[in-house]
Amino acid sequence: METILRLATHIYRLTFVVGLLSLLLAEFVLPDFLKYGKTLTEKGRKTKSNISSPILYNIVHFTVPKAWFSHFYILSTGLSIITCLSFPRYVLPWLILLHSLRRLYETLYVNKYTSKSRMNWTHYAVGIWFYSVLHIIMLIKLYENKLEKTLNVPAFVVMAIASWDQYMNHKVLSKLVKYSLPKQRLFTVVSSPHYMDELLIYASYVPYNWEFIWLVVWIFASLSVSALETQKYYKRVFTKEKIPPYAIIPYLL
Repeated sequence: METILRLATHIYRLTFVVGLLSLLLAEFVLPDFLKYGKTLTEKGRKTKSNISSPILYNIVHFTVPKAWFSHFYILSTGLSIITCLSFPRYVLPWLILLHSLRRLYETLYVNKYTSKSRMNWTHYAVGIWFYSVLHIIMLIKLYENKLEKTLNVPAFVVMAIASWDQYMNHKVLSKLVKYSLPKQRLFTVVSSPHYMDELLIYASYVPYNWEFIWLVVWIFASLSVSALETQKYYKRVFTKEKIPPYAIIPYLL
């Protein structure tokens, strides 16, 4: 069992390295992979592409409904329930279950997705990978008996505040006229405060085991790219409006 767990650890760490390199490649070579929602379309029109091959163009621009975000949290909720029943005395699986249920509720009842709301297929694939790896890391640390059992109070406070703030920020976004400029709460400071909240939520898992830092690094890298794209979109479209000076983290990025 120890050999299997060690091998599984090496494999998921490798997937993070490949993912980060792929993110870098997409940013500089195939930026269309990184677009979705308002950055995928502007005023109902597809962004231009310099890809000449029809096959490659169709692969790069293939999209799925943005409402499929709910699949991530259905997966995470199901895996969390199994883990909580298997290891009921550990706190972290219950916290992840609560997070998954909240995000599932938001994707089903708070976020407003129309039939035109789309995302690149890579976002969907990465989401399924990310939530699968989250639970793989947790299970490995549970079997190794290297996960803190008791509640880390400071980390829980961070998670609770960030979760509440993210929920409120999603409510702000859900009430907007499609692709308009949000002007409430921390949207006056950063373009994507809900991404900052996501980063804080996953950072609150690190005190239970440092292996979760892989998730934090990935979220920072991927959501920073998305937040910067959103900020560029706001500056390009809302030329007469005051755009938040930061993309995701105040006074840093």
